[in-house]
Amino acid sequence: MSSNLRIFDSMERSVIDVARSVGRFGIYCCGPTVYNYAHIGNFRTFIAIDVLWRVLKLAGYNPFVVRNITDIDDKTIAGSMASGQSLEEFTSRWTEIFHRDCDDLNMLIPNVEPKATDHLPEQIAMIETLVGKSMAYEKNGSVYFRIGAWPSYGRLSRLSERELRVGDGDSGEKENSGDFVLWKAHKASDGEVFYESPWGKGRPGWHIECSAMSLRYLGTNFAMHTGGVDLCFPHHENEIAQTEAATGEPMAKMWVHVAHLQIGGEKMSKSLGNLYTLNDIRQMGFKSSALRHALIAGHYRQPLSFSDDSLPSAQKSLDRIGAYGSALAERANGGGDQTAMGDSFDVLASAWEALLDDLNTPRALGLLFTHMQRYSAESYGTADAKKLLAEWMRMEFALGIPMVKRKSPETIADDDIRSIAEERQRARREKNFARSDELRDELAARGWCVCDSRDDGYELNKLK
Repeated sequence: MSSNLRIFDSMERSVIDVARSVGRFGIYCCGPTVYNYAHIGNFRTFIAIDVLWRVLKLAGYNPFVVRNITDIDDKTIAGSMASGQSLEEFTSRWTEIFHRDCDDLNMLIPNVEPKATDHLPEQIAMIETLVGKSMAYEKNGSVYFRIGAWPSYGRLSRLSERELRVGDGDSGEKENSGDFVLWKAHKASDGEVFYESPWGKGRPGWHIECSAMSLRYLGTNFAMHTGGVDLCFPHHENEIAQTEAATGEPMAKMWVHVAHLQIGGEKMSKSLGNLYTLNDIRQMGFKSSALRHALIAGHYRQPLSFSDDSLPSAQKSLDRIGAYGSALAERANGGGDQTAMGDSFDVLASAWEALLDDLNTPRALGLLFTHMQRYSAESYGTADAKKLLAEWMRMEFALGIPMVKRKSPETIADDDIRSIAEERQRARREKNFARSDELRDELAARGWCVCDSRDDGYELNKLK
């Protein structure tokens, strides 16, 4: 089975092979601004990236994911002041709610989740570097990035010089209208929220936090930067400019963006008021798993339309998939000696190949249903059912949706499971791949998916 991922790189404007990194595969994901509920349009992006992370794990890329928390900006400050809470109290509450929703949607936990307010020294240091290189300038206590000094500005979003108007002045304090803020001087509307800096009291601009935190945890030229397509400009464009101007090195090797969720042909957003939260979905009587299924039913690079039919259709699909997986698990635990016929294993292999081909989740889901239509679970004997169940559960982990109904809540592998996993690792090292596959099938039959890494390691994941 192939393990080479190909994905669309926004910088190259094409689907390219994803190169493997020595050691960990660094990913930076622009996270939420924690001032209210994240809506399901936000979660469309986060879940698509979660599937990407899962596929990278299964394919042996050893992903190391950093997803930031934006806890200081105009919205968080206004919200904390309106609530009568400190900024930390206010944003901590909304961060906890975001984490709860992530758990309900079966999203993996990032390796690092840094907060902007915890990394002010790194942000100030980067701004000082930019000022020292004449890439930024101070005006009235604020600091701005000078885009006219960075000739490659706009290459990610393909902005023309005409659109940028480099060199044009404006009526404000900036040298030209395209310059963006790195440090904001304190103003009355910020109340008591301010921090000391070489330029006086103030707070960082939005863009600088991601540059400072990605540099802290991933260094330069890390493997992949991800986010919603709406962040391509100006946020990611500004990140690239300030990071590369400060370090002299490329920021990231690849840029991956997720398209909008739409309602009635319009982008779902707080500003338009056409949004649903996960609480809304629960109140409609649907499980979080149905929402996750609905959000991966379309290709991540295409706008996805959310309608009244989306959740009922997703729940029906999940019920059918789960029933088939349960029947397959029963056969794996004692289904006789008959052998499956035809291309039954090839169909599931094609579903995995679809995920490796630019994360084509709709095709992968379609192939699951093709398999169920062609081959009943009862047609498999014990040996073949175990092999097929292992592939079925591989797809369950990759997509993050329940594909086998289970009663066991355990999520920590016991000694018996770990013993089987260790024996499998020994078999892999000895190149006894037949035995390795047999033990992988045994783990699958017991409800565990094993993800291999390139450094001869592995990770066990209990499937929900």
